[in-house]
Amino acid sequence: MDLQGTKEARPQEEGAEGPLEAYGAGGGRSKEYHKKEGRDSHNHDERTSIHPLRRRQPPFAYPHGNRQTASPVPAVVPRLREPSPSPEAISIPQDLGLSSRDQRLLRKARRSPPVTKKTLSELDLPCIMSNINLRMDANFDRDLHFKPDLDGEKGQRKRKEAADYWDSLAVEITIYSFLAATADVTTGQVESSDGTRHSFDPRLPALFETLQDVIKTLVPERDHPTIMQNLEVPLLMQQIRKGVLDMLTLAKWLAKLLKTHCAPMRDEWADSMVEQIQKGSQSQDPQEIVNGLRTLFSILEAMKLDVANHQIRAFRVLLIEDTVPFLQEYFQGKITRGSFQVEAARHWYLSVREQARLDDANAEAQKTTTIPETEESLKPLEALFRGISSQLLQFTPPAEFPETFLFDSERLWQLRSTVQNLINLDIAWYIFESYVNKHKRYLSTPEETYSTFRSRIWSLMEDGMDLENRVAGNPDNNDDDPDHRGGKRWTQNMRCIALEIARFACAALQLDPVVADEVIAPIEEALEWHLSNESELFVFFQNSMRSKILATTLVAARKYLPLSPLAICESQRVPLSATMGPTAPQTGTAAASGSVNTFPVAISPQQSDIERIGMRLAHMGVLHWRVWAPLLYLRDEIAISELEQVSLV
Repeated sequence: MDLQGTKEARPQEEGAEGPLEAYGAGGGRSKEYHKKEGRDSHNHDERTSIHPLRRRQPPFAYPHGNRQTASPVPAVVPRLREPSPSPEAISIPQDLGLSSRDQRLLRKARRSPPVTKKTLSELDLPCIMSNINLRMDANFDRDLHFKPDLDGEKGQRKRKEAADYWDSLAVEITIYSFLAATADVTTGQVESSDGTRHSFDPRLPALFETLQDVIKTLVPERDHPTIMQNLEVPLLMQQIRKGVLDMLTLAKWLAKLLKTHCAPMRDEWADSMVEQIQKGSQSQDPQEIVNGLRTLFSILEAMKLDVANHQIRAFRVLLIEDTVPFLQEYFQGKITRGSFQVEAARHWYLSVREQARLDDANAEAQKTTTIPETEESLKPLEALFRGISSQLLQFTPPAEFPETFLFDSERLWQLRSTVQNLINLDIAWYIFESYVNKHKRYLSTPEETYSTFRSRIWSLMEDGMDLENRVAGNPDNNDDDPDHRGGKRWTQNMRCIALEIARFACAALQLDPVVADEVIAPIEEALEWHLSNESELFVFFQNSMRSKILATTLVAARKYLPLSPLAICESQRVPLSATMGPTAPQTGTAAASGSVNTFPVAISPQQSDIERIGMRLAHMGVLHWRVWAPLLYLRDEIAISELEQVSLV
């Protein structure tokens, strides 16, 4: 595939219109390029089957609040109509004795293959370059790449549609063979006495046309005449009607062509395609021939994915470095045209900035601030971090994040899930320590105990996935949790978590390893209460987490402000403490119980978690600030400053 110039991306983007929503965002925040789930920049086919695979997968991903509207009158569901037959419709031979399912598939299954030039168009370079979500995700995931989207309800529907298509194609091939043998081809619409149509539109012509179109996008132009010659649709259909098409020879030619241009790892797949078609041709089994065609289109999709993933890697630096000007140009155009309303986000920022000013004044008066004083130039950005972190930390989920965070909302929901689960872990550890302390015992090795405790709880919650996977993961793993706090998983595992806490308590108290109900019951009751209510214990750990996250985020933001987007992206691989020293506050959940648990190592497990959260939040915030500060947040201040400069001149 010839790479096209990246300058094509913006003209395509400028003329795009449509709803601003997460790409591939049908029913939540599932990612599909896509998702998305599209958005203005994509104009993707709704049936697209491509989405990006992120290397990590988070255990928790929280959808936006569902909005339901009551309807006083039951909706009238229209009766599904069969597609109207075309002049090329073929009668279904009654002598063939096809089942009602086969006849239904012939009439109703989709008429084009699941993989077409249109469904693969989002993998073209101009679409990649103008895909805002991909540009944003490239900043946060080094291993971003496309893969077929076959997960979830949407993926299941696609798989069923594809299966119905290939089954209908097998029946169609059977009909062509029957008609060729009987030399009786009847076209047009035929209906039975009950009004049921006994004709169908053939799919093979569209299949060969699609095959021709897709292959031409994958091979150099010098091979196009050969493709047109070997895949001449009228000639192929004439041979099929007469029963003389040599499908095996065609398959071998296709395999040779594809092997010439695809990655060597696909060669075995191409050989398998030839074997399937050969087996079907020798046994006159249409299903085997269809299996070969299905493999063929899977190879084509894989080749297109290979090209697209190579382009993502090749243009990754450009995608990242151009993030800020691209987004500014995009949003400025949307705002100018009035198709993107941002005043609510501006009012939100002004309110959090005013609240930050009041909090600083109160803290200064009471001398109770736990956050280092921020220099004046950084305070507008600090206010942004305070507002977002408050939404990440609050017990009840926010209705939505500000509209200006449109393309970061998934990452924010992931961070909120991570933060809330860390608070839940703090609560669980506190309950354990409280139970031990109540029995006049103290932990001899609190650091080791906490590390083991933490590992066991996470293994119960996430099947061994670590926090890094939660922070930078794939939001396709959507947990339909009503409170967006991981509460569903914690509630489902409440008994197991309580049992694990009780086991640790029995070990610390040197009790019988067989945990009795009288040990589990109070622990489970306390755990359920504090995880289900905004208790004083939750507020304590919420405030503690707030100060730690803000301090770490501001340290990272100071480091990122002078850096380019690419440098910020690359710095995410290096722990903040490795370059800045142990600047994050001391952690340890035992502070709530009055004991001090300090870790002998340079950085504790919880501090490492908070550090990664702070780095990721600072990464998002600095990029966000560069885009929106001049466009919205500091718009009036910049305008006043420019007027003052003009008046001085």
